[in-house]
Amino acid sequence: MSSSTALSSAIGPATETLRRTLVSGSPLRAIGVLYAVASLTVVPLTYYRTAYSFSVGYGLSVAAMSLALISSFGGFSQLKSLSAPSVLAMTSVAYGLRLAAYIFVRELKVESKRKAFDEMDKKTTALRRTPLALGVSLLYAFMVSPILFAFRGILDAGSVSERVQAFFTGVAAFGMILESVADQHKYEAKRRSREGDDKFVGPTTWSYTWCRHPNYLGEILYWVGLFGAGSVSFGKSIAAWVCGVLGLWGILKIMLGSSSSLDTKQSEKYGGQPAFDEWKGKVTSSVIPFLR
Repeated sequence: MSSSTALSSAIGPATETLRRTLVSGSPLRAIGVLYAVASLTVVPLTYYRTAYSFSVGYGLSVAAMSLALISSFGGFSQLKSLSAPSVLAMTSVAYGLRLAAYIFVRELKVESKRKAFDEMDKKTTALRRTPLALGVSLLYAFMVSPILFAFRGILDAGSVSERVQAFFTGVAAFGMILESVADQHKYEAKRRSREGDDKFVGPTTWSYTWCRHPNYLGEILYWVGLFGAGSVSFGKSIAAWVCGVLGLWGILKIMLGSSSSLDTKQSEKYGGQPAFDEWKGKVTSSVIPFLR
């Protein structure tokens, strides 16, 4: 038997075991499979670049876990049904791949981002990278777990639960689009400025009239929508509720903390410039529109 044949013979049963665990295993074991997929994606990338643990690795792990769920629950042929779980999984794949590509390109094009990643590599030893990668991978698995239970749940056609799931799937899709547009809008605005120039260049139009960080708003809406769509299938599963809530709480804490930190940095850097002061005076909401 050739080595390739032996490897194929070993991988086949292992893959089938993982698939069965996702489809019908205990909730904790199924989430454990998601954690394994996330870790296998994030750990190598973190050793290559520390910041990839919460940037490129974040996006790719979300896409990888979603692809694993799609493959386990009927494959891509099942997506033709356009059920809420299928749409949710497809948007999750698109969300992850888009985010990873955006951050990777931004690192290549924007020198300040590349320098920040370099500094993080210098400060983080190899021994510290492993727990970092494993820790964030667990968070990512918790965040994606609602899709798992959305696939597992069987909702009555036309029921309130099914309508709620469809509504939150729409919220997630809208959040993904909003974040994508806001990210690109900000990238294009920043690209017009010179590296190291402290002049405020915006953006101040489109979604940046709703709040100062619409890309963060889009990310929050995406994960709130994903949690809402999956939660109608949690039932009495303690593991589903605990993991789902922890994942949502984790990303909300990160997004709100990041927006607050960015507000402080922007005020320190651009405060006193008429264009910035006028925009901030008009757009009083940091992330959530109508809330200061």
